[in-house]
Amino acid sequence: MSAADLIETTATAGAAIEQAVAVFMLHPQTYGESVAAGYENPLAGYVAGRGGVLGDATGATVSAAFAVFEPAGLSAMWEEGIAVRGAAGAAEVYWNQAAEFGRKYLADAQGVDRIAALGEKLIAVAPIAASPLFAGWRAMPLAEDAPARALQVMFVLRELRAGLHFNALSLAGVSPIEAHMLNKGPKYAAMFGWPEPYADGADKKDRYEDAERATNRRMAELVDEALDAAEAQELARLTAAALETVKANVPS
Repeated sequence: MSAADLIETTATAGAAIEQAVAVFMLHPQTYGESVAAGYENPLAGYVAGRGGVLGDATGATVSAAFAVFEPAGLSAMWEEGIAVRGAAGAAEVYWNQAAEFGRKYLADAQGVDRIAALGEKLIAVAPIAASPLFAGWRAMPLAEDAPARALQVMFVLRELRAGLHFNALSLAGVSPIEAHMLNKGPKYAAMFGWPEPYADGADKKDRYEDAERATNRRMAELVDEALDAAEAQELARLTAAALETVKANVPS
């Protein structure tokens, strides 16, 4: 496989993983489970849950790790969330939610055991430097059953790519709001808590695209270290199929 083909294959897997985990994170079922667990504001449950692996950190520290959220709002949701079960307790709740989501919606997906196995090989070789959320989630114990484990592994891989991408954006001098505007636009920027008016980042489009290429290139290097060409293609194929299974199975 050529370097260009490996980058494309890796990007395909990365996109499928990002979207599949986003379905879990954004689904009303997940929000409902967070409310049932004591988080009156399900977004506070999300922030405390995802950020809980950082430990008893300040809101500013968690905001820095999340990177693309408006800092003041993110910090407030963190404080609200950790008041319920603490940081570690929130992470445990969220991790169990991810496992249950996988059991419910990935049970009939093709090759979930292979997604987990191949993903774990990639996780094992990836450095944790400057990727605190990846470092925290990598240390969490994985479920034993394949559907749950597969979604959890994809969750960790999503944090790996996100950490690399946030670093690439920072080095490129692209701010979080500029990245949102260059990626999915004002509705997405609003979803992440940013107030108008928005800096559109139009003069940094080339920098944003360079950061995206740098992220894909670095992920491909890690895939090349962990997997052979056939395994890299298998991971891309199976994660794409898993995404389609999730879309088909999860109620709208």
